[in-house]
Amino acid sequence: MKKILSLIMALVMVLAMANFASAEQGDTVIVGIPADPGNINPFQGMSVGRIGILFSTYEFLVTKVGQDYPGVLMKGLTQVDDLTYDVEIYDYIHDQDNNHVTANDVKFCYDYCKEQGNQPKLEAIESIEVLSDYVARFHFDHLDSGDLYTLLMTCPIVTQAAFEASEDQMATDPVSTSPYRVVKYQTGSTIVMEYTGNYWQTDESLVQLTSKHNVNQIVFSVIPDAMQMSNALKANEIDITASVDASYVKDFMDVENYQVVPIPDNNTKYLIFNSHVFSDVNLRKAFAYAIDTEEIAQFAYDGVALLAKTIGNYKYPDYVDSWNDEEYYEYDPEKAAEYFKAAGVTGGTYRLMYNIGDQPSAIPTTIQSDLLQFGINIELVPYENALFGTYKAASDSGEWDLMLDQGGSPSLLTNVWKLSMDRREQVHGTTIGYVDDDQLQSLLEAAISDNSPENMDAFHQYLKEQCYEYGLVAAVNNMVHTSKVKTAVTCYRGQILPGACEY
Repeated sequence: MKKILSLIMALVMVLAMANFASAEQGDTVIVGIPADPGNINPFQGMSVGRIGILFSTYEFLVTKVGQDYPGVLMKGLTQVDDLTYDVEIYDYIHDQDNNHVTANDVKFCYDYCKEQGNQPKLEAIESIEVLSDYVARFHFDHLDSGDLYTLLMTCPIVTQAAFEASEDQMATDPVSTSPYRVVKYQTGSTIVMEYTGNYWQTDESLVQLTSKHNVNQIVFSVIPDAMQMSNALKANEIDITASVDASYVKDFMDVENYQVVPIPDNNTKYLIFNSHVFSDVNLRKAFAYAIDTEEIAQFAYDGVALLAKTIGNYKYPDYVDSWNDEEYYEYDPEKAAEYFKAAGVTGGTYRLMYNIGDQPSAIPTTIQSDLLQFGINIELVPYENALFGTYKAASDSGEWDLMLDQGGSPSLLTNVWKLSMDRREQVHGTTIGYVDDDQLQSLLEAAISDNSPENMDAFHQYLKEQCYEYGLVAAVNNMVHTSKVKTAVTCYRGQILPGACEY
């Protein structure tokens, strides 16, 4: 399976780096997405719906193509010292309302986004100083391996003038620097974007992959139901989607006018134990052994998924291959029973919180079913993205006992770990699961500073021993498109870039 998926990744990479010189301008492309973003404000937290439209809606200082990080709005980057960098933007950037973009706007966006708390990694930025109209100096509190470019591609850039003029803080009608402008947003149904014809970057050699504009109109059709997504493709109601359920993908294999491209997901699903409730490591291990990840893969992804061996998956360059051959809490009812006995737990009710837009319903219901066999009642507590993010970041741990979450990164596995386990990144000074473990933090910081196989393995082994968090599965998404799309192109997150596809 690993070798097969490596070949899939190589194929996707080739598509992503294709030469677009011969691409014809398309008229309209309809993209099926499985979830509504709910709010397309530039400073919202990430969700499945948001990821699907992100690069069509907003631009960033830099982007990622292959293993490179080319500038989008950023013209140049100068290192001042280990924790200080000067970012120069192009002096001719304007947004869709012709507001001129300056370094003051860069500072405004990062400061505002950090204040909102939806992007915890921004806590690494100590301050931003405006040196001139087009140069902003970033002062970092700490800067670990892989952090710099990740931070430069975390916050969308809009003008302060446009954001403050928006009646709903761009929740439904963003004004950005993207070649595409939202002209219609019908919540839960349709998002329509049109090419402005007035994109600020007129030098084609500097237009990056995520900013290509090879089609005049993009229609995002929100289709949460897997069968409906498949039927929409068959009826030519959509032209492309990266969200065909594994149980339906066979309907498009070797079928005229359709092409199927498997894409390993950037995110890994995992459980976080609330340490105030799960203070006993025996109880945490009991839950881990009681959950059947193969069953999750079967019910949630029709068997087409990667079973996790850590928090994260092998898509990252600092993943240690030997983990694939290790025991990692494979389903074992006898061991689960032993650990429940050691913890002195014979029943009880535990609340499982999850983001209803991010998690297939089969995952929490499978966990619920698995634990019921041990007399454990799992109360499912689903929330929409905004409320889930609020409770996830809360200093008060009372809203949940278990959290079903997902984590991904544009660069390194250490960045996936940081999202939930680096206590420097959280307002309450502990992990997301309220763990305050000096050894965990020390091993994590060592891996972040030097992601050698030895340091990565040391953290992984300690985390596995303590079981503060437990990796479940990573999906393998199925992108299917009709013959209307000549070449499908994805971003580093595995999401479709409609403007970069060939038609």
